[in-house]
Amino acid sequence: MTPARSALVAVRWGLGLVFLVAGALKLANPALFTTDIANYLLFPTLAPLLAAILPPIEIVVGVALLALGVTWRRAAALCAAGLMLVFTFAASSAFARGIDIACGCFGNESGRIGWLTLARDVALLAAAVAVLVLEREASPGSGPVRSTPTV
Repeated sequence: MTPARSALVAVRWGLGLVFLVAGALKLANPALFTTDIANYLLFPTLAPLLAAILPPIEIVVGVALLALGVTWRRAAALCAAGLMLVFTFAASSAFARGIDIACGCFGNESGRIGWLTLARDVALLAAAVAVLVLEREASPGSGPVRSTPTV
């Protein structure tokens, strides 16, 4: 395995584990996660729904990044990037509005939103984009699909 491929696998596994652990920790206390979401003051009425659907999505994304084939890993990386974009926006919004809340990122283990939270979110977003882009380049036959004309 080349050093570049090893780095890609390490980033993919790190990202997968973060999503898997974050989802599992949120499932452990759904009431707390519902409150954490509502505290962002973006869409507080959606907090119960988001608290119910986000943790399983994160777990599925984590498993797909860790274990499944290249197509599923790329789809999971795209989903992870989308989630991280939303999470980064929400945390940035709360921080900019001076709302002093726990991020809710890791269940009971979540810290307050601050510069470190925002940096971590941006780093995870970058990791997801890197996996999405580099996984395609590393996979065999990743060029455009060409069909042969039938006569």
